[in-house]
Amino acid sequence: MNRKSHITLVNGVETSALTIADRGLAYGDGLFETMRVVSGKIPLFKFHLERFERGVNCLQLGSPKVLKRNFTKAVEQVLKELADSCLLDKALIKVMVTRGCGGIGYLPPDRAECTFVCQAFNLPEYPSEYSNKGIQVKMIQHRLASHATLAGIKHLNRLDQVLASQELAGEQEGLVFDQNECLIEGIKSNILLFEGRKILTPPLDDCGVQGTLRQYLIEHSKDLGVEIKVEKITKDRLKEIDGLSMINSVFGLWPILTVRDTEGGHQKFERHNQCKAIQQFLSKQLGF
Repeated sequence: MNRKSHITLVNGVETSALTIADRGLAYGDGLFETMRVVSGKIPLFKFHLERFERGVNCLQLGSPKVLKRNFTKAVEQVLKELADSCLLDKALIKVMVTRGCGGIGYLPPDRAECTFVCQAFNLPEYPSEYSNKGIQVKMIQHRLASHATLAGIKHLNRLDQVLASQELAGEQEGLVFDQNECLIEGIKSNILLFEGRKILTPPLDDCGVQGTLRQYLIEHSKDLGVEIKVEKITKDRLKEIDGLSMINSVFGLWPILTVRDTEGGHQKFERHNQCKAIQQFLSKQLGF
């Protein structure tokens, strides 16, 4: 899409102004969700809302019921503005919810007055060959720390991803590991691995983000005619798999053709036949 669809609403008002005292800026004290719009709807909205609720409970931002209602209202307002501008065909909506201002230092106020920042952007135009043929990825040296409390949610502190991204040198994505050298996720995506007849995805109990597309595929794996198992993936096991792919709710699925390690070596894969089957399923069910 060549048309720009950039909208920014702060608490429902069109503006890009945000007070510098906001705790989201000062401490990363908040959450965000990035959602793909397809034909005027967000196909994975249920899963985004469920993850947002988990984040609200984790950070104790306030009443989950109230904040979910406000979240939904903010998204509906942006969808309406996109519709008014005839920009509903392909867009992204990003919602950031911070705790707002107040408190003493790190100590938050007793009652948060959350700030809702809702933005709309063009859908990124990735080369079609990423989906059709596959991508090259790099093993990232930066390691994710174990933090079971924050694991899974999309809090505003994304410094791990910032540091990991700086290691890329022309690769389209990176494989990120934990302190025990187990594969966790991509920099901006989750991972599916193909091992014999099994489809695997790493556990995210101690670190990583529980992607909405990952959750959707796990819950709908029977409709796809497969079983997706959550299993630990060590570096040695990674060397023996038959194929792998990156998935997220923005670009769908990208097969991985080459994995480069930190010493300059590489491991090559053929595009696994399950990749096309999953892509066709996503196209039929979600529109991407």
